[in-house]
Amino acid sequence: MLLSVQGLVVAYGRKRVLHGVGLELNPGEKLVIMGPSGSGKSTLLRAIPRLIEPEEGRIIFMGVDITRLKGRELRSVRRRMGFLPQSYSLFPHMTVLKNITYPLQKSLGLDRRAAEERALKYLSMLGIDSLAERHPARLSGGQQQRAALARALAMEPEVLLLDEPTSALDPESRADVLDALYSVARIGKSMIVVTHEADFALSVADRMLFMEDGKIIEEGTPGELIGRSGRVKKFLESILEEACGPR
Repeated sequence: MLLSVQGLVVAYGRKRVLHGVGLELNPGEKLVIMGPSGSGKSTLLRAIPRLIEPEEGRIIFMGVDITRLKGRELRSVRRRMGFLPQSYSLFPHMTVLKNITYPLQKSLGLDRRAAEERALKYLSMLGIDSLAERHPARLSGGQQQRAALARALAMEPEVLLLDEPTSALDPESRADVLDALYSVARIGKSMIVVTHEADFALSVADRMLFMEDGKIIEEGTPGELIGRSGRVKKFLESILEEACGPR
């Protein structure tokens, strides 16, 4: 077991956002989390590396309870979880290449040559190695998101945590980022993806979780969820219709 989340409770003030949520992830597994807006998906994803602190519950990562780790120990764990937020979070004053090599040198201690070789490897995999010397302001939204994904991959984490990676993109950029995500899935990287991309979820996910009102109400393979749950099937049909038009 790579990751086990047990009974996670998160609240903002008096409002509970997660109500005792749990999940498990095996090495190499692709887990997709879906559900309506406000259901707690992004909160759950951010709570796993403790970017949001849970009030209750446990997070077991690679056999270690990380729920109460602090300081250097927590930072060490976070380096093994590649978190990609909805915003691209690239340093605007650095080139794409420098955005990737800087954390490799600072956090992992790689020398400049090794860091650049690793950065270019992942930029090439995602089809943007020709943009290595550009600054983020000269990139499209899709190119910035792929650069941020390359930065996360270059840290070679044990798991990628992706929060709505296509949510702010135009259709062309969205297609480019989805192609990049398919490439990542093919190399066998463990992934937890919060997304409304139904086609991606149905073709890539080993398992899917469906959340509503801060709880996981359905879990299983894509086929199992569509086959047994009217709620999930209706939700998937609605977002497919929104993306592609009535079928």
